[in-house]
Amino acid sequence: MEPRRRRISGHLVAHPFFVRNRLVTALIQPQIAGVHERYPFKPLQGSSHSWALQHLSGRVAGKRVLDVGAGSGWLGAALRPEAPHALIAIEIDQRAHATLSGSYDQVYADVSPLVGQQFDFILLLDVLEHVPDPLLFLRQLRSMLAPGGRMLLSVPNVAHWSVRFPLFFWGSFEYRNLGIMDRTHLQFFSRRSFRRLCESLSDCTLHPLSASIEPFELAIPTWVSKSPLYAGLLPVRLFIARILPGLMAYQHLAIIEAPAASS
Repeated sequence: MEPRRRRISGHLVAHPFFVRNRLVTALIQPQIAGVHERYPFKPLQGSSHSWALQHLSGRVAGKRVLDVGAGSGWLGAALRPEAPHALIAIEIDQRAHATLSGSYDQVYADVSPLVGQQFDFILLLDVLEHVPDPLLFLRQLRSMLAPGGRMLLSVPNVAHWSVRFPLFFWGSFEYRNLGIMDRTHLQFFSRRSFRRLCESLSDCTLHPLSASIEPFELAIPTWVSKSPLYAGLLPVRLFIARILPGLMAYQHLAIIEAPAASS
C-alpha cells in the first residue's frame, strides 16, 4: 500500500486530509447499511432529532402526523405515547416496513396513497436532498398540510466546514457512504438556497431557520463524549452554529406553518 493511503468502508481515501483527520472521515463516511439502519435515532443535544422532538412534544395529541422518510422509526416510537390521532410513515426501504408498523398506524412506500388527506404535522427530516425535484415535492406536501399545520424540515449543509475546507485547500469534493456528502444525495443545500426553497411556499409562514451541530458522539470515545468538559462545550458549539450557520451548521432546520383557517 502506498504511503498516506488507507481503506475506509471499502473505498480508497488517499488524500492526507482524510488520513490525518479521522474525526472528519467518521462524520462523513460511516459504514454502509440498509437505508433504515443508516439513520439511527440521535437524541443528542444540538441534533436535528432533538430539535424536532422539542417542537413536537406536547403538541401532537389528537393530531394527524405524517413522517416522510421514517427510517428506523425512532420518531414514531417517541411520539406514539402522546396519542396522536393518526401517525403515518412514508419509507422507501421496504425492509423497514415490518419494524415501522409497530409504531405507526400505516406505512407506505410513497405519498401517492395519501393524496387528498391533510395532516397537522408533516416531517421532512433529511429527505429533500434525496428528491429529484424538491420544489415539486414540497408543493405536493403543502397541499396535504392542514390549516394551521406545520412542516418540520432538515437538510445537510453543503457549505459546512468539513466539506468547505477540503474543497478550498485541496480541491477535494468526494461522495461518501453517509453524512453531508452521502452518495445517495441528489441535491445540495446552502443556507441561502434552503431558505429560498422554503420561501417558495409563499402562502405559508417561515419561522426563523435554526441549525444543528456535528454528531461527534458517533466518532469519539464514550469517555470523551460523557465527560463534563464535552457536555459544557455543547451549548457553546450550538451557539456558534446558530450565529455562523453558513460555516458551522451541520444541518439547516426550518419550520413552515400554513395559514389558519379563515373564520
